[in-house]
Amino acid sequence: MSALPQRTQILVKDLLFQEKYNLSHTQTDLMAYLVNVTYWATYVEGYYVIATKKVMSDLPCLGEKTFEASLKVLKEFGLIESKIVEVTSWRGKPKLRAIRLTYKGKEYNSKLVLPSQDEKVKRLEKELKEALEKLSLSEEKVQSEKPDTIEKERRVTLPKKEKLDSFIQESTEHFGLTSRPICNFVPSYNKETTFYINSYNKLSIITQNNELKQLKNPKSVNEFWQWLYLNPQRIGDKIDFLQTPTLKELKQRYIDRPIEINGITLTIVDFVEAHGGVKLKVKEKNGIERFIVNSETQKDMILGLERCHQILGKIMKKSLVLIERTLV
Repeated sequence: MSALPQRTQILVKDLLFQEKYNLSHTQTDLMAYLVNVTYWATYVEGYYVIATKKVMSDLPCLGEKTFEASLKVLKEFGLIESKIVEVTSWRGKPKLRAIRLTYKGKEYNSKLVLPSQDEKVKRLEKELKEALEKLSLSEEKVQSEKPDTIEKERRVTLPKKEKLDSFIQESTEHFGLTSRPICNFVPSYNKETTFYINSYNKLSIITQNNELKQLKNPKSVNEFWQWLYLNPQRIGDKIDFLQTPTLKELKQRYIDRPIEINGITLTIVDFVEAHGGVKLKVKEKNGIERFIVNSETQKDMILGLERCHQILGKIMKKSLVLIERTLV
């Protein structure tokens, strides 16, 4: 089992699932293994690549014939689907077997939550909720324009149609050939939703539930490309939300993005280093800049990088409002 990633070394046997489909112990072990491939296997065309050698290495108790027979049973019960895919991102572009769980297959172990993990999640959610409730704005003006000068509503200058078309074509060709993700953490989508170019050279997403969908709404497709064109630093940037971001990464991801606090829409302008973390500076529509404070102490709120990332992920609004929607 040493070849498995650390978080998937334990294969949990779902006895109720085993009994429901009358699976043997070997077939159940294989099912437990296949449930975990989503953490490490290469994703192609909605399926996860599983090389036989890899499976034999991870599950040495299985012989190749037993593996093939067990796989066939799982398919016959409608728990998994498989197909041969071309892995263009690998040397030689080999054609290998890939699998995905069906709706029935996703029921495996879906009811089990380890108590210790459950308690930890509840504690973190409680802490995050309390921190959100304490957010407020400082009375002190960090920087302001003349009182009678109100900042005009932010307008986004959209790219000319020929420039955007060229950008889309180049990006589609590049990411279509490499099968690499374009990015995740895109406005108006769940932060884990990842954008790809599928085998038909069409813009697609993989949802946080690992479902592959092609975007067919022209408006949605167009708005994504406009956003990416105006945020080139995000091209090829797939954020791992399990990792604590650096200060530089926080600035790249959040500066100039709007958030809403106590019903007020603000723009993030900076993260200022402070003892033990960072302070968040925001700007109001009238140009006045303030620090986020703790409403109980009225002192500047200092957040660790991880907590800051968690809070912003909760309150982040759509980061780009297109005032002019017609390409010129």
